[in-house]
Amino acid sequence: MTLQHFEPLLLKNGFSQDDQKSKYNAIGTTFTIDPALGNGYYWIYHAKDMFSILIHDFYFFEDHRLELTMPELLTITYYESISGEELHPYQPLKSGYIRSYWSKGEKYSAIIHKNIPVQSIGIEFTATFCDQFLAYKYGEKYVNPRQALTTLKATSTFSEMVILLRQIAVYRGSDLTSALFYEGKVYEALALIMERALSDKTCHCSQISKEDIHHIEHVAAHIENYYTLQLTLDHLTKISCMGATKLKKLFKEVYHCTITEYIQKQRVHQAEKLLAHTELPINEIARKVGYQSAGRFSELFKRYLDLTPKEYRQQLSKG
Repeated sequence: MTLQHFEPLLLKNGFSQDDQKSKYNAIGTTFTIDPALGNGYYWIYHAKDMFSILIHDFYFFEDHRLELTMPELLTITYYESISGEELHPYQPLKSGYIRSYWSKGEKYSAIIHKNIPVQSIGIEFTATFCDQFLAYKYGEKYVNPRQALTTLKATSTFSEMVILLRQIAVYRGSDLTSALFYEGKVYEALALIMERALSDKTCHCSQISKEDIHHIEHVAAHIENYYTLQLTLDHLTKISCMGATKLKKLFKEVYHCTITEYIQKQRVHQAEKLLAHTELPINEIARKVGYQSAGRFSELFKRYLDLTPKEYRQQLSKG
């Protein structure tokens, strides 16, 4: 949607444009929620006829019903935090999930629960971008992303996309460098979506028994709760009730990464929060998320976010 589409919808839902400097990239437009309704911001960057990038960071004091008539577009959004449900058809909105959506111009309705932060990063692809620009650019190689995107629906196992969207959220630069960075990340997001769809076609996850999937999910939940500890494969095999070879194979099929990578991603995610919301020294943050070596922590952090912890904190402070 263009900014002209967004603004009346946001005004209707209690937001107004904020011309003051905000914590977000200056190339975009920031809207502030009416202080009588809630607290926080809605940030938009729109690349004409191509895509929009959206950052939500707000909450309502009371349950709030959103009513929007959407133009035709495709969206992919990562919800860091949310509580609510989409209506018609019903679908719960949950934290930690990637949500994809193909709007065909219909009415969108959702209930957002009170006092729970809505924190998300998303990309909207216009129909023109998908149907004309990409088809012209790539010719016979072109595959329309609609089907690939809509097969995702809601998933908690697309870590590569989560990392990419977080990189978008923290980036700060001039108007030129920001425009180039965002366009590059949008193409990268499309590549990940296509790659995921192609890999799912050849994936044998449907052949995994429900019992084994339950055990794998139990291992993932254990990692999410105890990622600061030195979790051994022997320990995780006991939790999963399966052998090491089977556990490693099935875990990668379900979560599209190794167990070690999953642990690393949990640690990096928590480190992001500590860097953003505390003034703790980097070596102390490293210890809190499970690393005795600040150097090793910085190396892994940069691998996943393309920034060292120091650079990440500096990017945030620029806002």
